[in-house]
Amino acid sequence: MEPFKRALLRFLRPKTIWIVLLTIAAAVSLVFIFTTTWYETPAAYIVYVFSAYAMVVLAFRVPKLVKEAKELIHSNQHSRRYVTDTPFRTMISLYFSLAVNLVFAIFKLVTAIIYGSFWFGAVGVYYIILCVVRVFLLRHLRSGDYDLQQELRAFRNCGIFLFVLNITLTGVAYQMVHQGMGYEYPGTMIYAVASYAFYCLTMSIINTAKYRKLDAPLLSASKAINLATALVAIFTLQTAMFAAFGADMDERMKFIMNTATGSAVCLIIFVMGVLMVVRANRKLKSIKAENK
Repeated sequence: MEPFKRALLRFLRPKTIWIVLLTIAAAVSLVFIFTTTWYETPAAYIVYVFSAYAMVVLAFRVPKLVKEAKELIHSNQHSRRYVTDTPFRTMISLYFSLAVNLVFAIFKLVTAIIYGSFWFGAVGVYYIILCVVRVFLLRHLRSGDYDLQQELRAFRNCGIFLFVLNITLTGVAYQMVHQGMGYEYPGTMIYAVASYAFYCLTMSIINTAKYRKLDAPLLSASKAINLATALVAIFTLQTAMFAAFGADMDERMKFIMNTATGSAVCLIIFVMGVLMVVRANRKLKSIKAENK
């Protein structure tokens, strides 16, 4: 029985080089089968079995790969800090988002000036406000002063920023719904954009709930801004989907759906801002009452 077990383990857990070759071969075989007329031949079933074996082998190796990846991350002080230090990770995320938003804002505003486009101008202002909010949060995170009252005031101010952001977003939504403005993506790029948008929305919802439970106002504010941005991305994605696949769709139905989604996004962001301001005021009043 012992030799059989060893043979089975070698069969299911070959060396890394063989796993790489098996995965590549399975992927290439599947692409070949699905892009030719061979998908109804006996060869197709052989490829399916081979691909299933490659997937099983890869699945057996995943836990070890995850363990090795964790060890590699923790072996470096910078990557270890990124994984274990939540405020530091949030700050890096804010820097990255700030850089992306700044590039978009400059591009849209320059384009608005060149073409005299109110649409590009409104989108540019939207990204400028996002930049201002993120700079505001970074200033507090970089100070390293995590006094609860100060964090709550910053949290409240971010809620107020959401009101301002919502005003700009309403203008953008109006142009999308009533003037047919929006985004268009070439070829299959829209699928990548859609995947990324839904990923951002899912992670934003999870992180917003998680950091709210941690009672860390600055971190919660950062995640609330990310959630607002993800919601806007879903709305713009819808208009892009209509542009790409809605040629045969009734224009009135497009109008109704864009109006409903745009209104829902604006309302959710407005409510988020209200809840942030109310929550911060209540906690600040509670702290003042305790200190008397």
